[in-house]
Amino acid sequence: MNKKYIIIGGGVLVVAVIGFIIMAILNLGSLIKIAVEEVGPRLTKSEVKLNSADISFLSGSGELDGLLVGNPKGFTAPEAIKVGNIRMTVDKASLATDRIIIREIVIESPEITYEKKGKTDNFKTLIANVNKAVASEKKQSSTKDSNAKKDSGAQKKIQIDSLIIKDGKVNLAGGMLEVFGDKGMGIELPTIQLKDIGKKKDTSPAQAFALVLNEMTKGIGSSVGNVAKTLQDTLKKGLESGEGTVDSVTKGIKGLFGSDK
Repeated sequence: MNKKYIIIGGGVLVVAVIGFIIMAILNLGSLIKIAVEEVGPRLTKSEVKLNSADISFLSGSGELDGLLVGNPKGFTAPEAIKVGNIRMTVDKASLATDRIIIREIVIESPEITYEKKGKTDNFKTLIANVNKAVASEKKQSSTKDSNAKKDSGAQKKIQIDSLIIKDGKVNLAGGMLEVFGDKGMGIELPTIQLKDIGKKKDTSPAQAFALVLNEMTKGIGSSVGNVAKTLQDTLKKGLESGEGTVDSVTKGIKGLFGSDK
């Protein structure tokens, strides 16, 4: 398969969007849905869907609507990420160079399902799947001639001046939901803003969305931690002689985050 679609398709994960934003600009939309829904699952090892894309080459701006990234095998929730709308603006002059410059990406109201399993979680598993697929394809492409590499887009780098993820919600799944109950649904995700990704050093699409995903996971952790503290405080105030119960819930919460101390 053409290397361009493999690397660009990896952007499906960002909620992560980064890779197929490049796809959107280079191919002006008509191939985006195919790239997302056919190539994306091969990389993430999960279901990937995109409802529609509206890209304007003249303005260098566009929107992607209805992005869904399913959970990888082994996790109980049906999806990891749902995004209603993604807006972006691209430096048109950069499209003819080996560094595509995206001036701004705004990911609005993502709905994230976070699920722990042992020492890992669904987000770490997704990015590991993508990195493995990209590494495998890179190894295969090393046996081809230099012209084939250029045609595949393997030399393309990415720069993102500003990326904002706002108004997001986190839903807990699996054992985490059992501990938190209805408090584990609709947790507010803090606004995440990253600047100058790939500006000072060459950055591939895979490296860029890995960075974004890591930052998103940090935001999830802090949000869930705040809910955990509120739950503990409520139990302490509401139980007259329930220290054992409080201790057991506290231990369960810490266990979900890989700590039993």
